[in-house]
Amino acid sequence: MGFLNALFGRKKEEKLTAEHEQAEKTVYFPLGEFHFVDAANCEPPEFGYEGEIEWFETADADDPYERMLGVYIDRDTVDSQGADLCYRRLEEYAADKRGTERTVKQAAAEYFLNERSDLFFNKRPNDAAELADGFELRYISIYRNGDTVFSLEQYASLAIEGDVYVTFRADGSVKFRYTEG
Repeated sequence: MGFLNALFGRKKEEKLTAEHEQAEKTVYFPLGEFHFVDAANCEPPEFGYEGEIEWFETADADDPYERMLGVYIDRDTVDSQGADLCYRRLEEYAADKRGTERTVKQAAAEYFLNERSDLFFNKRPNDAAELADGFELRYISIYRNGDTVFSLEQYASLAIEGDVYVTFRADGSVKFRYTEG
């Protein structure tokens, strides 16, 4: 009986330790709860916190999932576990959700209309506003180097696969990344 108690007792202790380690890798902010991620395979590599925040206004108030937006916030430094600096930038974006979304979609629409109009399947949209309506914000990644990447799903008539990534760089430039289809 002592052997079984020792065996089962150890598993219980190991389980509590794992739960404790996970709890230590969670940060809580007014906009939500964020869990530590170690994603070296991302571009750029991500060693920070992921979570979801309420962002979208929807007619279906009973479905909270439809209001959520995925978010990544970088750690303040490589050696710290804090994420206050990037979180403050997230708060700035969230304070003007419509303006943030409009700026990102407009930048993507103007880029495709002016720089890559060869990627339209059929008819080119009449203007940037029409094309911007075909984008949906899916994710925001905020990095300690000052860059912010917005992931847009496109419902427009572009011959690309997957999301469009719009990076607003710390130096003021804007970079676009996508996979041609």
